[in-house]
Order: sequence, then structure tokens, then C-alpha cells
Amino acid sequence: MHRAVVMALVASLVSAVPVSAQPMQWNGRLTQAQVIVRAQESFDAQLAQLDAQTAADRAQAARAQTLPQLSVSETAMKSTLVQLGMPAARQIYASLNADVPLFAPQAWAGARAAGDDAYAARATAAMAVNQVVTLAVQEYDAAGLAGAIAAQRAIDVHDQEAHLTFTEQRVRAGASPRYLVARDEAAIARAQQSEENAKADAARTVHALDVLLDIAVSSHPVIALEPPSLTFTPDVPLLEQRAYAQRPDVLAAQRSLLAEQQRVTRARSAYLPTISATAQTYNGFSNPPLGAAGAQVGVSATLPLFNGGSRSADVRIALAGYERAHIELERTRLQAQADVLDAARDLKAAQRNVVTANTELMNAKVSLHIAQLRARAGKGIELDTLDALASVASAREDVVRAQARYADSDAALHRAVGDYAPPPY
Repeated sequence: MHRAVVMALVASLVSAVPVSAQPMQWNGRLTQAQVIVRAQESFDAQLAQLDAQTAADRAQAARAQTLPQLSVSETAMKSTLVQLGMPAARQIYASLNADVPLFAPQAWAGARAAGDDAYAARATAAMAVNQVVTLAVQEYDAAGLAGAIAAQRAIDVHDQEAHLTFTEQRVRAGASPRYLVARDEAAIARAQQSEENAKADAARTVHALDVLLDIAVSSHPVIALEPPSLTFTPDVPLLEQRAYAQRPDVLAAQRSLLAEQQRVTRARSAYLPTISATAQTYNGFSNPPLGAAGAQVGVSATLPLFNGGSRSADVRIALAGYERAHIELERTRLQAQADVLDAARDLKAAQRNVVTANTELMNAKVSLHIAQLRARAGKGIELDTLDALASVASAREDVVRAQARYADSDAALHRAVGDYAPPPY
């Protein structure tokens, strides 16, 4: 019977523990917007939210110290030891106790500091989510880039095979030597190996994104790079103001400064008296009779006089913490400004890189076309066509790399402003 009760208790405790959900199976199109939403509930985001909840609970505990405290107690005693003329006695009493702080400046300042700390913790958690979402978007871009490169290398293989077919036709017609076939076959083998390497990289990047977003690695998400915008011009002053107003680490530094200011107030309040009221009621009976009911009310005041200098030391420590928080705030604001400036400049360079890569691709295609025309006319060198094919393949990859760089720069700009943080804090 005892064993059954224990097993039932263990089963109830286990059932009370939340079980982590299984990774989501995702097959089909995966957009950047879906990645952002999913990343805001990722593993790292959940851990950050738990830290924020812990800070909020600490703040609630600190605020509770400034509120009236009520408790119930019961006394049951039976004494049969007769000694020194004391008779046998029995008592059963129930009491209601109350403790009301009337003037508690230290507790009040501590509660305000804990509240500011809780806000700062929520903002810090939001900044962590901002970082996680940025990482997820960049991993998404990396997966899209790897997939696009694999697709481009498949095209490279097709182009090399087409060139081999043309070479074989010329060899059969006696217009080219036979050793060119072996060279073209080697070029195909290199292109196929490059395609396999690209497929392996694509699988690895998708799996990294799966783990970050809690998606089953057996999934088959379809990821594609989004087209870059070449007309977007960042308004840097406006972005800086947005960063100061909404970036979580800036807001966390501001509230940490307020928390340290409250700690200075709490340290200085140690020189002030504290006043509290206590009340107690009791009901019960005793033998010999001592009374069936009663109550008492008291007010106590405490004024510290001398403690060897510990209060002044606490004030100096609190002032040092305030200065440290002020310095941290200035550094955080400056870092936010630098992040916005750097991200805006990188975005501009990425836009230019997209234009340059597309221009180089057009030039490579023209060169390939000319090389192929010269080869068909029997006036070109065979190596010119292979070099042109390699140039086109490299230029196509440069285009998708430029698109991925733009996407990363755009994500960095959103991160610098704090757009990925989940409001409110």
C-alpha cells in the first residue's frame, strides 16, 4: 500500500513538469518573416525570458516587504511536570498576527530599485531576442546563399556538358584534336565535384537553421534569397533616434541607472528611523483559565545611532555603482550610434556590390558568347571557351553572394535599431 502511494505521488509530480514540445516538421516555403517569428520563441529566447521572469519575481519579493504582513499561528501545550509549585496546565490558542510598516524608507527604495532592475532585465532579454533573431535571419540568408550556389553549380555542370558535346562533334568532324575531349571531361568532373560540395554546404546551413529555430532536421524547408532593394536610402539621423528610443540595451542601461540611483537613496535612508506597527489577537482556552480571547497592539521605532562607519561605506559603494551605471549608459548609447552608422554604410556598400556583380555577370556572358562564336568559326583558342565558362560560373556566384551580403546588411541595420526585439519590455 505504501509503495502504491509513493508511485502515485511520483507520477503526479512527473505529470506536473512541462514536457518540451517536439521539433516542428517544416516542409515547403520558409520566408524570412516566418523565421523572425519562429526565432522570437527559440531556445535562446526562452532562456532570456526565464531570466527576465526571475528578475520580476525578485522585484515582487522586494515589494512585498513594504506591504502589511499577516500570519496565523496556533499554540497547543500540555504540561504534566509539576515543579516548583507549578500546577499541571493545558493551553490551546489560535492567533492572528499583523505587521504593518509605517515608515520604511530603505525598504521602499529597495523595492523601487528592484522594479527598475526587473525592467532592465526584461529589456536585456529583449536585446537577447534581438540578437537571436538577427542570427536566425543571417543563418537563413546563409542557407539561401548555399542553396543558390548549389543551383548555379548545377547550371555550370550543364554548361560544361554542352561544351563537351560541342567538342565531341568537332572531334568527329576532324576539326579538333581528340585530347580536347579528355580535358573537357575533366572540367565536367571538377564542376560536378563543386556541385556536390555546394550541396553539402547547403545541407549543413539548413541544419544549422533547423537547430536554431527548433525545426526537425528531417524537414525540407524551401529557402530562397529575397531580391535586394537598390532604391532604399537609410535616414541615418532618424534611425539613430529610433535606436535611442527602442533599442533594448539602451533602455536597459537607462533603467539600470535609475536602479542605482534608488540604491543610493536606500543607502542614505539607513540614517533615518524605521517605524512599524504590530497587532496580535488570540482565541482559545486553557486550564488553569488564562482568558478566552485578547489582543495587543504595539508601535516600534528604531533610530540607528552608531555602527562603526558601515552606513557611510554603503553610501560610497552605492555612489560608485551609480557612476558605473552612468558610464555604461553613455557607452551603450555611443555603441548604438556606431552600430547604426556602420550598418547603414555596409548596406550602401552592399547595394553597390549588387550592381557591380550584375555588371560583371553581363560582361562574362558577352565574353562567353564571343568565345563560343570564335570556336564555332574555328578562329578561337579552345581554352578561351573554358575560361569564359569559368568566368560566367564565378560571376553568377558573385551575384548571389552580393544578394546575400545585402540581406545580411539589412538584418544588421534592423538589429542596430532594435527592430527585432519583441515589445513591450
